[in-house]
Amino acid sequence: MQKQKIFVLIPFVILFLLLFLSILAPYLEYKRIAISQDIYKIFRHICNQMPTHCFWIFGSNMALCARCFCIYLSLFITGIVLLLYPKFRNFKKKNSLGFVLSIPMVIDGLSQFWGMHESNNFYRAITGILAGIGLGLIFFPAYWRLIKLK
Repeated sequence: MQKQKIFVLIPFVILFLLLFLSILAPYLEYKRIAISQDIYKIFRHICNQMPTHCFWIFGSNMALCARCFCIYLSLFITGIVLLLYPKFRNFKKKNSLGFVLSIPMVIDGLSQFWGMHESNNFYRAITGILAGIGLGLIFFPAYWRLIKLK
């Protein structure tokens, strides 16, 4: 049972670290602490970090763009809600809803990529939140079935 609890925590620890380090990097840069550049370098592997696509705090852009940050934040919150309220885990159409909630992000991202419109951080944040909730509805119940969480 103890091993099972540790496995339940793994995605939450990873998501928390991503969110925390994304906020910590601009703070460390503001304080002129060199390790901030190492955090940005690591995060370049999972996010484009385009300054115009990022939220800015402490006078610097975060280590994750607005969309990625909101995806990870809403994924984290969705996981906590599903963990604390098991009745939501049994929602029959959660996979379908998860895919539907991801559609706005796909439309916004592709239409920007194809030059049909220029998105902004507000739309990136909203579509990221919706996609994070959708991914959480799909990922967490599947992960918990894998580790046999009841």
